[in-house]
Amino acid sequence: MSSIVETIKARLDLVDEVGQVVKLQKTGRAFKAICPFHNERTPSFYVFPESQHWHCFGCHESGDIFTFVQKTQGLDFPEALRYLAEKAGVSLDEQPGYDAAQQRELAVQRERLRQLNEDAQLWFHQALLRLREAAPARAYLQSRGLTAETVIAFGLGYAPDSRDGLCRYLLAQGYSEQELVSAGLAREPEDGQGLYDYFRNRIIFPIRDLRGQVLGFGGRALGEGQPKYLNTPQTPLFEKNSVLYALDRAKEAIKQANQVIIVEGYIDAIMAHQYGTRQTVACIGSAITEKHIQQIKKLARRITLALDPDAAGMAATEHGIQEALRSLERTIVPVPLPAPPQERRGQGSGARAIIRLEEEVDAQIDVLVLPTGQDPDEVIRQNPARWEEALAHPLPLVDYYFVAKTMDLDLRQPRDQALAARRLLPIIAMISDRVKRDAYVRKLARMIHVDEQSLYNELQRSLRGRHQSVAEIVVPTESGGRREVEGGRRGRGRQRQSPQAPPASLRSLPTLAQTGLSPSGKPGTGTETLSQASPAEVEEARVGGTGTQVNLGPGGQGLALDRGSLDRVEWEDYLIGLLLQHPGLSQHVCGIINDGDFIGTDTRELYHFLNSLYQRGSSSFHQPLEQLLPSALLETAARAQRRVEAASPLDGAGLIKAATQCATRLKRMRLMQLNTELRYLIQEAREAGDLAAVHELERQLQEIHRQIREIHLKTNLQG
Repeated sequence: MSSIVETIKARLDLVDEVGQVVKLQKTGRAFKAICPFHNERTPSFYVFPESQHWHCFGCHESGDIFTFVQKTQGLDFPEALRYLAEKAGVSLDEQPGYDAAQQRELAVQRERLRQLNEDAQLWFHQALLRLREAAPARAYLQSRGLTAETVIAFGLGYAPDSRDGLCRYLLAQGYSEQELVSAGLAREPEDGQGLYDYFRNRIIFPIRDLRGQVLGFGGRALGEGQPKYLNTPQTPLFEKNSVLYALDRAKEAIKQANQVIIVEGYIDAIMAHQYGTRQTVACIGSAITEKHIQQIKKLARRITLALDPDAAGMAATEHGIQEALRSLERTIVPVPLPAPPQERRGQGSGARAIIRLEEEVDAQIDVLVLPTGQDPDEVIRQNPARWEEALAHPLPLVDYYFVAKTMDLDLRQPRDQALAARRLLPIIAMISDRVKRDAYVRKLARMIHVDEQSLYNELQRSLRGRHQSVAEIVVPTESGGRREVEGGRRGRGRQRQSPQAPPASLRSLPTLAQTGLSPSGKPGTGTETLSQASPAEVEEARVGGTGTQVNLGPGGQGLALDRGSLDRVEWEDYLIGLLLQHPGLSQHVCGIINDGDFIGTDTRELYHFLNSLYQRGSSSFHQPLEQLLPSALLETAARAQRRVEAASPLDGAGLIKAATQCATRLKRMRLMQLNTELRYLIQEAREAGDLAAVHELERQLQEIHRQIREIHLKTNLQG
């Protein structure tokens, strides 16, 4: 598969792809532009044609042509692969498990249904604009405050109250009865009298995908028709729980604002766009799902819920919050802890500071507070200033819970005070920032009129029960000390890692080809070793040399990797192979390395997929590999596993050490690459006389050097 990825990358130019989205300015051998992923005035987004990579020194996003397309268009890897393969004229028929004839047939069917939906949308739209019987529909839309321009922009339509008006039109265009039924536009009656229209006497809302192609329709009944809202049934194109209404029109505003606002109804979303809040989308059927969050998180890191302020809306908000917390990525944050009591009393061999690494959701979730009984579109129409105020001051997630979890309680009663504490303390315990956590404890104490110390005692019990720390690092403050790691994740408690306590293994995955090769691809003995980085590497512009070697396996027998003979992608393969076989290692590497540190497109996507799966606590690891991974990544997964299986086996502390050292090396390689690129850019800026750019780039270079020094310090602490 990697050969297909590389073929696509060889045929396409990153500069051309980026230039279609932002205006590029030549600067020496690179190009710079205003970053498309965050708001800025001075360009900090650079494209390097020679390496076909891009990097933003403002928001620190980076990648290649695949990541750029994924981030700008909101596509996942298989979608980006198909898009770029078509653009490059590369056939995907050679993909493992790819049935070319079947895929071509399915593609033809889907394209036919897409065109059918487009023709139906045009018919609905013209009916709304032209038919005399559509006057009530036009009056309704006008009463909801929608302008004619908005109606046209969103392509709204009308389904006449006739039995088969749409069916007769589409059949006359050459579509078959089966195609109309497959698209969800017609039904077959039991009496055999011919097809009848699925939508009748309804205002029609076209539902589009991210590229603006019509997938299906939503229909609101006029008069007393039931159900009030009717959506296209599930079809090969349309799946209700995976589509967000107006996302095609909102995606650019979402990326610019780094925020998505989720409302409940079609009119809510349309009115928000008309008013100017264009980063707004609506759920089809109001329930937020994991598939919705997966789309959103590619575009923004801030999710604002603005669902209806009634009982159903409150329940939908709660469901949306839980789905977001479950589906969003996690990041690792260091949390300082007190030293052990004996060391605080000076009884230890050396002063030590303890840092616990904890997970927190890598996104901001907040809630718009609207007047009771008013939907977002009503607030926008009747009181725009109130809408602006709600947008400017949404309730942070924890503050929202303070309201939602206590609204049914009488906080003057001891019983309800205790109940409020039981409901809110576990939520407060989720906060990794100790200052914020303390502030919310004080707020709760004031709310329920109890002593703060009592709440702190209860909070500590909640914290001990959470088991959400990824690791604890005991760092010596004097030279000669040692670093210990205590792992604990989601119910496993705090266990001191040792060779007798190996991480969880994916033994249920099918065994891939055993090749008997060394990691360099040659027959090997399994006695070579993974070398530590020497201090000189920190100052080098590239990683190489021979350096000291360290045995990783039990008894000195371990993985055979010589850093001088392996390139960067081979190191990436090795790390991916370890994570495939031992997913529990993710907790030890996710605080060291991230997606952007991978240079290989396929290895980067595999790391993202596996790390996301592990962070969500997925049980999918017990599925066969073919079902677990996207088919586009199976060949790379097999290659990565062969690299690990060719080496001598490791377990326990050896596995942890191998994974963390490999991740550290890859991180260092990435930082050294950025170091080289920044020095080049600084030189170009000096020659151009751009002193402001020189100052900013030198600041970025200092940050890179700080990270390199930090990695070198950690490497020394590992011994």
